[in-house]
Amino acid sequence: MLLSSTVDSTSTHTMDKSITLPPDEIFRNLENAKRFAIDIGGSLTKLAYYSTVQHKVAKVRSFDVLFVSVSQEAASDKLYEISVQEEVTARLHFIKFENAYIETCLDFIKDHLVNTETKVIKATGGGAHKFKELIERKLGLKVDKEDEMTCLIKGCNFVLRNIPHEAFVYAKHADSEFRFQTTHPDIFPYLLVNIGSGVSIVKVESEDKFERIGGSSIGGGTFWGLGALLTKTKRFDELLQLASKGQHTSVDMLVKDIYGGSYGSLGLTGDLIASSFGKSATADKEFSKEDMAKSLLHMISNDIGQLACLYAKLHNLSRVYFGGFFIRGHPVTMHTITYSINFFTKGEVQALFLRHEGYLGAIGAFLKGAEEDNPNQYSWGENYAGSSGLMSVSPDMNPMQRARSGTFDMLEMDRLERQLVNLPLLQDPSSYIPDTVDLTEDALAREYWLYCFEEALDGVVKRAVASQPDIPEATERAEKFRQKYRHKLQTLRHQPL
Repeated sequence: MLLSSTVDSTSTHTMDKSITLPPDEIFRNLENAKRFAIDIGGSLTKLAYYSTVQHKVAKVRSFDVLFVSVSQEAASDKLYEISVQEEVTARLHFIKFENAYIETCLDFIKDHLVNTETKVIKATGGGAHKFKELIERKLGLKVDKEDEMTCLIKGCNFVLRNIPHEAFVYAKHADSEFRFQTTHPDIFPYLLVNIGSGVSIVKVESEDKFERIGGSSIGGGTFWGLGALLTKTKRFDELLQLASKGQHTSVDMLVKDIYGGSYGSLGLTGDLIASSFGKSATADKEFSKEDMAKSLLHMISNDIGQLACLYAKLHNLSRVYFGGFFIRGHPVTMHTITYSINFFTKGEVQALFLRHEGYLGAIGAFLKGAEEDNPNQYSWGENYAGSSGLMSVSPDMNPMQRARSGTFDMLEMDRLERQLVNLPLLQDPSSYIPDTVDLTEDALAREYWLYCFEEALDGVVKRAVASQPDIPEATERAEKFRQKYRHKLQTLRHQPL
C-alpha cells in the first residue's frame, strides 16, 4: 500500500510526494502506540511515540557438570535446558520526514491508532504553532507546547548517554571519514552550537542546568538567503550541492593574492582567506554559482567556527557539539566547520557531530511527556533493524539507501532489561582499552565477517521455518527475513559507517 499527496502542478519545484515505503514499515507498532510527541521545524517534522513489543525469549539453564555423578550422567546427558518465555519490551519510535508529508502521515496515524488512552501530544519547534490546529483536528489530541531549547538539550543528553558512538569527528580525506567517539559515562560539561536560521551557543553543565551564553544572527538562514540572492537557487540542499562543486579561491581574496605568498611574521600561510568575496570587487568577470556558493559557505562556517572556539576557551570547555538544520549530516558543511575549528584552536578542540542530531527536539519533547515513568532510570539500546542508519557520503555507491533516507528516516530504541553501567568490576574503567576489531576501518575483517553472515543465512532460515512447523505463514515470514537481512548486509558492505 502506498500513500501519496497531491502537488500543485504550477509549483516552481515539482516534487514527487508519494511515500515509497510501505507505511507499516515506517509507523511500526501503531496498534500499541501511546505518548506522542512532535517537533516541527521549518522544513522537517520529527514524530515520536512509545509502544510495547511482545516477543519470545529463550532462557538457558545450564547444569554444572563438575558436580554430576556418573549415575546421574547416565540418566541424563543434558548439559543445559532451554525454556521459551514471552516478554514485553518498551520501544521508542522516532520518524523524520519533510513537512509536505505531514497531513498524509497524520491521516495514516489516525486510521491505525488503536490506543484511545492518549489525550495529549507534546509539541516543540517553530512549526508547532503553525500546525497546532491541523494536529488537533486530525488526531483528536490536545497539543501541549514545550520550550524548544529545553527539549533540544534533553534530547542531546539522552543520545549522548544511551547510544554508543553517537558522536563522531568528520575527516573528509581520511580512509575512514567518520571517526566515532567512545561513549564516556560523564557527558558534562559540553558546548552545543545549534545552527538553525541563526546560531545559539549553549553551555550544558548537568541534566537540568544549561545556559545560552552566546549566538549570532549569521547562520543557516544567512547562507540560504544570501545564497538564493546570489545564485537564484531557492532550495537549501541544492545550494549545498552547488557549494560542493565550487572553488572558493575564484571569489575569495587569499593572503598570497595580497602579499605574493605567505605572511611569515604573522604566521599566515598564502592559502588562507584574507577577504571573503574579495575578488568580486575588482575582477571584471562573472562568477559561477558554484564558486559563489562555496565562498559563502566558507565565510559563514569560519565565522561560526571562530565564535564557537572563543566561547569554548572562555568557559574552558573541550567538548563542542554541532547540530541544527545547517549541519544535518551534510559532508560539505561538516568539513568546513571541522576545518574552521582546527584552524582557530590549532587542533586543541575537535568539532563533534551527532549521528541522530535531527531527532534531538522530538526526543526531548517525548521525555518531557514521559517524566512520570522516569525514562532516565533505564538504559536504552538502538534497534538497528528498525533504524535508517547514517546517510552515505557517496550516494552513488548505494542510491537505493540514500533515496529511502531522503523521504523518511527512522530511529528505534528498545528499553534494556537492566540498566547498563560502565564496567563495574574494573578499578578504573576509563583506562581500559577493549581488544575489539573496528569493522568500519578493517576492510579485510569486514569482508570476512559479512561473508560469514551471508553464508550462514540459508541455514538460519531453514531452522527458523523448522522451529514452527504448525504455523502456515512461517515460510513467508522467513523469506521476508532473508530478504531484509541480506539487504542490510549489502548496505553495510557499501556503507560500513
